[in-house]
Amino acid sequence: MHDGIVSALSRRVVYGLTILAFGLAGCSTNSSEKALDPADFGTTFTRIAPNGYVDMSLEFENPTDQPVTLSGRLIARNGSNREMPRVVVTTAFETEKGRAVVMPGGSVDFVQFHGPGAEQVREVTFEDVSVTKAELPVISKLVDLTPLDIDGNDLDYDMDAQQVRLKNPNVKRANVRVVLMVLRAPQTGVPQQAILVRDVATVHVGPKASKTVDLDSKTISILQARGVNSFVTLRSVLAP
Repeated sequence: MHDGIVSALSRRVVYGLTILAFGLAGCSTNSSEKALDPADFGTTFTRIAPNGYVDMSLEFENPTDQPVTLSGRLIARNGSNREMPRVVVTTAFETEKGRAVVMPGGSVDFVQFHGPGAEQVREVTFEDVSVTKAELPVISKLVDLTPLDIDGNDLDYDMDAQQVRLKNPNVKRANVRVVLMVLRAPQTGVPQQAILVRDVATVHVGPKASKTVDLDSKTISILQARGVNSFVTLRSVLAP
């Protein structure tokens, strides 16, 4: 029997936070291009999220009216705001390495901590930032991802997926990475972070169009094995 609560919650939570971020796109843009000042591109870290959202989120702000990619260093800090140099910070989508597009308003990624003292991290800062304009159209809506069985039928649980359907509701094309995330089972008072991240595919989805992508055997195996006792989710991420 599937852990229905875990699987369904995982999908609602991850998509909900991303939609919220994309919803900001109309709040801070204007018709003229703004200079790309790295100091304007801040982040907000949430270690333990409210009910209904995923822990360990990192929101990347984009106050301009242009799609951008970002690069810089993610720094772990303790409750006294002191840098923790032995803790390495990574993200699921590698936004800080320029591998995900940040649309006007902002986007959300999810961090992982590695190294001694990781449980003491209370803040993440983004430093030595560089900003590059992405030569892509602005899109304001999430490219929806739906898990499918081998016959193309919609599924409730990502762990059963053999294919995914990507639906682009925007009037512009979208470059999309399909990313698999495995989140460890929740523990009270302990933030839930990704224990495995895997790039599955990168595809182009036309305006107001859908595309079906077959999952590779390794991805299917991970979904089926890890989905029994962990959160598994397939995500659509805007790609440069």
